[in-house]
Amino acid sequence: MIACTRDCYDTCIFDSNYKPLNIFPINGFTCSRGIADLKRNEINRVDSAYIEGKPVSIDEAVKYIVKKIKETKREEILHIDYDGNQGLLTWYYPARFWNAIGSSSTDYSICSAEGHEAIKIHYGTSFGALPEDFVRYNAVVFWGSEAVFSFIHGWRILSNKYKITIDVRMSETAKRSEKAYIINPASDAFLAIGVIKTLFYEGLYDPSMIDNVEILKNYVNSYDFSLIEETTGLSQEEIEELAELYYYYKPLTIIGFALGRTYNGGDAISLISLIPALLGMKRGFFYSNSQGWGIDFSYLRGLHIAKPSRIIGMAEVGKEVEKGNVKFLFTWNSNPIHSLPGSDKIKEAVEEGKLFLVSHDPFWNETTKIANVVIPAPTFLEKYDVVYSYWHSYLVYNEPIRPQRGITEVELMKKLAKEYGIISHPLIEENEWIAVDNAIRGTGVSLQELKDKKIVKMNKTIEVNKVKVEPLPKLTPPPKGVYLVFSSHPNHTNSQFKEIYSQMPIAYNNQLDGIGYLENSNGKVKVLLKKDESVPNNVVFMFKSSLIGLDDKPINSLIGSEKGKYGGTPLLNGHTVNIRLIK
Repeated sequence: MIACTRDCYDTCIFDSNYKPLNIFPINGFTCSRGIADLKRNEINRVDSAYIEGKPVSIDEAVKYIVKKIKETKREEILHIDYDGNQGLLTWYYPARFWNAIGSSSTDYSICSAEGHEAIKIHYGTSFGALPEDFVRYNAVVFWGSEAVFSFIHGWRILSNKYKITIDVRMSETAKRSEKAYIINPASDAFLAIGVIKTLFYEGLYDPSMIDNVEILKNYVNSYDFSLIEETTGLSQEEIEELAELYYYYKPLTIIGFALGRTYNGGDAISLISLIPALLGMKRGFFYSNSQGWGIDFSYLRGLHIAKPSRIIGMAEVGKEVEKGNVKFLFTWNSNPIHSLPGSDKIKEAVEEGKLFLVSHDPFWNETTKIANVVIPAPTFLEKYDVVYSYWHSYLVYNEPIRPQRGITEVELMKKLAKEYGIISHPLIEENEWIAVDNAIRGTGVSLQELKDKKIVKMNKTIEVNKVKVEPLPKLTPPPKGVYLVFSSHPNHTNSQFKEIYSQMPIAYNNQLDGIGYLENSNGKVKVLLKKDESVPNNVVFMFKSSLIGLDDKPINSLIGSEKGKYGGTPLLNGHTVNIRLIK
């Protein structure tokens, strides 16, 4: 068996011939990326270790890296790793070396952290509906989710239901829904208040799941409908209609990660999650189930024994590099030049010799191309691992179906530890498979069972009988302006698959065609402007895969270091821009 390890809800599972299994909810089909994976595996590969562009052996590169580490203060060393590959041995376990030496770490906040923390304050968990639950609903609300592209198996299950979409543009999901509400950017929290306010006013609620109905009622009634209308761009009649649809259909609410990256984003997710509870629904939402399976990610990273010297928010890495507080950067399983806010500061620091950059990656990308040292890594098709999903409940023992190229993350970690002189450290000494076995005990699945069966379904559900209302946020309307927002492309997972599917930095807007600049106080980036009537006047839309401008400058140069108050998630969708046509 082999599972697609990418940052994707679906986590497709394949047989040894790379054919998707016909089991629920994979259902025998995959996406355009899965179809092209075998082809991509042979293209654009890092084929050697490199020091300053010169091919060297991996051992030479390791010695050079460790020499640089020993010359740098621990707190000025930062490792950046994220969800390019969701394998437990690829992503989590290699952090043990960096924690053992006391380097800095990020807060792993860029994707879903804001929503996890915002939902947990009410439910005590962010664990929501399972695929088996999706089937029993008659309707669904896609709130800030481009499920047509980013969640294809969830969309397939729900495609014959009554579909409602709430978004800031007429997305493909909105176009295929029975009802769409297009709201002003960053106004989702106010819309949630309007829905709850209507449910109370019209008596369309069930108090059985809420711990203190009066507190919630008084809270939403403190916001006038005139403010809600002005902020959201919807009329009171439209908001009342949405609330009545909620009451009539009792829909499953899919809460998109994009909401956590907006102004008031954590507040919005917090309030949206209360709507199903106010209707008496258990597990009436889905966000991400990753934190509910019982996998001990902290144990895998070695945090039970050693801690980072400091934590740097992913929103703040560019700023910290610019200040000179980070001198050594080691990346694996991520492409920070493409993805991080203020990544132009990272790029400039490397080019000016102020930052030493090491990249461990299977492919040449925006980060590997500028790194001082590059180490070749195998793809998920070439190594053993254990893979989980943040939607369905299968654990998969991943077995290679292609010969290994490069050095795995675990092998590299052990080489670094040996060269550094800490091979006997308890975090390094513990065998990686024993660490995985320990980390998955909470799922009720042992490693041996997983190796024997290859794929095991975790029988995990978390029931919440009472939802805690407080704390409730004090909201301020979002700043006015034209918001730059991002969403998924059907042929790309973040920066991956540029080897197969080309992608231009197109800024879809309601006004201009041609070449121009997007600019704000953080900088400016040259893009291809394309007029699209499905995009409102106060939105510029770009695909997440197109985050490098025509001037080779990261689009995230426009993103500042602001972050959410719940999980610290960068406000990638929370910045306004000016549009300037140059030709």
